[in-house]
Amino acid sequence: MGKRRRPARLGERRHRQAREPRAGDVVKREELPMTKTIIPEAALQQHVLVLGKTRSGKSSTMRGLVENLLDAGEPVAVVDPKGDWWGLKSSADGKSAGYPVVIFGGSHADVPLNAHAGAHVAELVATGNRPCIIDLGGWMVSDRTRFFIDFASTLFRTLRGRRWLVLDEVHNFVPQGKILDPDAGKMLHWGNRLASEGLGKGLRLIAASQRPQKVHKDFVTSAETLIAMRVIHPLDRNAIKEWIDGCPDAERGKEVLATLASMPRGEGWVWSPEIGFGPKRVAFPKFSTYDSFKEQPAEAHGKLKGWAEVDLAEVTEKLASVVKEAEANDPKLLRAEIARLKTQAARSAGNEISADALARERASAEQRGYARGQVEAYGEHAEHMKTALQYLKGAVQVITHCLSASAKLVDIPLAPPAPRVQPAPRASATSAEHHHARAPAGDPQIGNSGLRRMLIALAQRPQGLNRRQLGVRATLSSRSGTFDTYLSKARTNGWIEGTGDLRITEAGLKALGGYTPLPAGRELLAHWLGELGSSGAARMLQVLADAYPKALSREDLGAAANLSDRSGTFDTYLSRLRTLELITGRGEIRASEELFDG
Repeated sequence: MGKRRRPARLGERRHRQAREPRAGDVVKREELPMTKTIIPEAALQQHVLVLGKTRSGKSSTMRGLVENLLDAGEPVAVVDPKGDWWGLKSSADGKSAGYPVVIFGGSHADVPLNAHAGAHVAELVATGNRPCIIDLGGWMVSDRTRFFIDFASTLFRTLRGRRWLVLDEVHNFVPQGKILDPDAGKMLHWGNRLASEGLGKGLRLIAASQRPQKVHKDFVTSAETLIAMRVIHPLDRNAIKEWIDGCPDAERGKEVLATLASMPRGEGWVWSPEIGFGPKRVAFPKFSTYDSFKEQPAEAHGKLKGWAEVDLAEVTEKLASVVKEAEANDPKLLRAEIARLKTQAARSAGNEISADALARERASAEQRGYARGQVEAYGEHAEHMKTALQYLKGAVQVITHCLSASAKLVDIPLAPPAPRVQPAPRASATSAEHHHARAPAGDPQIGNSGLRRMLIALAQRPQGLNRRQLGVRATLSSRSGTFDTYLSKARTNGWIEGTGDLRITEAGLKALGGYTPLPAGRELLAHWLGELGSSGAARMLQVLADAYPKALSREDLGAAANLSDRSGTFDTYLSRLRTLELITGRGEIRASEELFDG
């Protein structure tokens, strides 16, 4: 495959000058001394915001802007939450090579991607010229949020030189409205910070959204150039009006607003007050690469015949060095390496260090680990309390609204409700011991700590639990130092075994002593409803139990549980129920049959 020839850089091209278009003119490509995208080259040196409804041509317009930058040899990274930008790598007919961009993630990936790779990918984007597409199509909201927090924060800290970041469907990253999920708040913070402070670090943003009213106002007002395409809903037009009202000549915006609902596909108003351009109505040209935005035939789901290959050796080498550097600065890994070297030194010295000295060192290390874990646990509990308070405030508002509305209703006789499973009361540690009063006493090293909760969880699930499942059941973060300390102690004493799935051993059961086994069937359902308390997760489980054996869609489940199925909170509750193995299914969700056996 032949390589694409690099045209002149931005500012090197010249086109003939025609008459200055009047407001209302449809500007054709040959009429302005500009780039092939028909907007001033100066506009691409600042933040650009493209707003328009679905099928208005905004993605095509953005593709044209990106192709223009790639032609000029500029560093561009596209964050693609829909998974439809891969066409950049092939020609319009799919038979020859397009642009040699690296695709991270998605069905056309050059390099696979997961939710924990945000910081590593950001360092690749921030250093050097590595044009890429970051494909987040089909990701869970919680995973996409986690990735973007790490990506945006690392990009902000490590930016070196001029580069462009393209954010398609930007309302996914900087949403307007009330934020209840702490992670969503962090994502919004970093998105807005890239917009407000990025230019000073050399970062230019090109962002688009089909839902203008859903894009955070701070992000909108950070854009110096607006491309307004067809929108119909009054709230979306109002979002564009707010941007126009901030311009020096708001009167000229009236014509823009009056024509937005009737704009043909591919046309848009371009306005860049800071460089004195517009408002001008522009007919944007078709982009030159493969149209991956349209519905694809079956044969296009793999790589096309024409596909721009990239040299992944340099990318993977850089990614490996980034990961290695991160590991080198990881305190946990450093402590493990120090411990390994100490042990090796002791052995090579002919066991000069006595067994008693090693035992004292190990005991001291465990105490330090407990202390660090306690500090981490305090921090985690503070975050949980903060989130709980936010949920409670929202619940109070909902209850107040419902009480106010119900006071105005006429009493209507209702059919008696179907019997519901009553949550079982949460058993205290004392009552659990009384339940097995005749059981042998456990090892005093275990006490009533989180380690005991971990062993109980494993005893209640003899087939084993993975780290995350164990952490959730024992109410400990599986990523915390406390969890690792308890896990290490249990392994050292031979109380647990396994790597992927952890299981309790006979020695572990003996050390644990008395505990309350899980009930079966409907009693098991009542147990978990009691454990989940009055949370949204409990409401979701009750709704699914009432519908069993029928499965429910996300939308139906959210409506019945009085939760938005698009919120981060909904995904958090759903993830918790999956981890506890209380539900099954993805598209259609059903309560676990284990809750109804016996």
